Amino acid sequence: MATIQQHKIVAASAEKRGLLNILNVFCTHLENILIAIAGSMIIIAMTITFIDVVMRYVFNSPLSWVFDFITMYLLPGCYFLAFSYALRTGNHLKVDYFKNKFPEKFTKACISFFGLIATVLFVYITYTYALRAYSAWEENEVIYGAVNWLVWPSELIIAVSSFTFSIRLAIKTIEQFIVDGSEI
Repeated sequence: MATIQQHKIVAASAEKRGLLNILNVFCTHLENILIAIAGSMIIIAMTITFIDVVMRYVFNSPLSWVFDFITMYLLPGCYFLAFSYALRTGNHLKVDYFKNKFPEKFTKACISFFGLIATVLFVYITYTYALRAYSAWEENEVIYGAVNWLVWPSELIIAVSSFTFSIRLAIKTIEQFIVDGSEI
């Protein structure tokens, strides 16, 4: 299945011209960087969890900061940073039960309309979380615990992933009009 998806992506990107192609190349590079970071965060979370388990049950001395670090930074990174990559490669959740039951033009119009709404929504989410991250950074906002954790990195993760997802949604929505067979 992954091989089929790869060919579909290459064929679709070969047909793109101008600004759409530039956006696609930019977004693809950004997605590849973010998915590598997300994968690294998974490995780091598993390693830290393993070390914490060993420290807890072998040495009876758990690491007090592990839970907060994983839930505030690593889990959001693993989850949100992979959104756009999953959309590009077709590995996201989609319900296409009704797709074959309606006329193709109606389906294309619906996908375009809801793609536009989703793009606007994620642009708003990007804007909101970017402002929130900046505010938390400017005010040096922290969550108190065993360690005082900075808030802005978590907010920035969501802002960056929403930004990339917004670009990918816009590309996919525009492709509805340019490339036949493109789906969101």
